[in-house]
Amino acid sequence: MANQINPDPATKKLATTSLLLGIIGWGIYILQWCFDLTLGLVLATLTVGSSAICGTILDILPAVLWVTGIITGHVALHRIDQFEAKSRRRAIWGLVLSYIGVFFTILLIAAVIFIVATGIESGWLSKVFPQIH
Repeated sequence: MANQINPDPATKKLATTSLLLGIIGWGIYILQWCFDLTLGLVLATLTVGSSAICGTILDILPAVLWVTGIITGHVALHRIDQFEAKSRRRAIWGLVLSYIGVFFTILLIAAVIFIVATGIESGWLSKVFPQIH
């Protein structure tokens, strides 16, 4: 009953951290796509591909944040009492956002592996649409 009155502040911080990492990961992920499709193309042309290092960091950072969000979310859920509904919701939302982000990352990696393995990079348009020459 004492845990109801004075919930563990470390657990609240873990739940909040999980939620924030999920949100920040998605923010960086969306910004990275916008960067790649606009300014990233220009920078890659001007710097002869050396800006790819920044692009790679932007590609990896959301996945690292999401995995960390999953870990902190599970630790928070393990520590949270049933009565700490607000912290529990934060931890669950952090887990949901992080798991969806990791799912999309795995899906993207699988798509890249499929494209490379099937050799779509050369002449893929004529393979998909044989009527176009």
